[in-house]
Amino acid sequence: MPYTDGEYFAVLLNAAMQAEAAGDYGIAAALVIRAWNTELISVGRNAILSSRDPLGHAEINAIRGIQSVLASQRAHQTQQAQPWTGGLPGSSGSATAVYYRPAQTALSPGATESVLYTSLEPCPMCTVAILSSHIERVVIAAPDERGGALAPERLAKLPPAWSSLAAEQGLTVAFESAENAAPVAPELMARLSRVFWDTKDARDAEVSQGVLLHDDIASAIAEIVR
Repeated sequence: MPYTDGEYFAVLLNAAMQAEAAGDYGIAAALVIRAWNTELISVGRNAILSSRDPLGHAEINAIRGIQSVLASQRAHQTQQAQPWTGGLPGSSGSATAVYYRPAQTALSPGATESVLYTSLEPCPMCTVAILSSHIERVVIAAPDERGGALAPERLAKLPPAWSSLAAEQGLTVAFESAENAAPVAPELMARLSRVFWDTKDARDAEVSQGVLLHDDIASAIAEIVR
């Protein structure tokens, strides 16, 4: 991609901090798609607790953003993408926001490029979503040995259909850790890691109680049918 990894990761830090402040895991992702002379950037943050959405992972929300914009375009509805005006847009108050800006280098007609930037190695669910989307490249700020699924040794432990699909599609995965961050600033990588790990245990305790089927679901259902 023509823009720098450091720029995207700076945006992810902003969005991950928003997720942390909302009481969610401090994780963010940006799906970047280039076609012809335009770049779409969908920034998603984790929102599983604040939105009570078990599927509200950062990568899923980033993918949903692109899907929503494309669906609106096909239906000739109002444009849902916003112009990228510079700075660090993050994802505003929403779990997802989509931006567009000119591509630095135009592609040939009909050609596309896609890359997903994420602050933490995607889980198995998000890995399947990435493969189902046919995203070409994933760039990861920090590995997740316990929950991640895109490092080669962890991808190989998923059902073989998914590792075979990754090989068939030619998916490339790159890790940019704080120990090996060039050209991304190590300080940025370290902050992206801390915004997740500093509150992970507290978020895990909440998730263990259930996200959708939580303790007040009975009263919520009663309100629906009242």
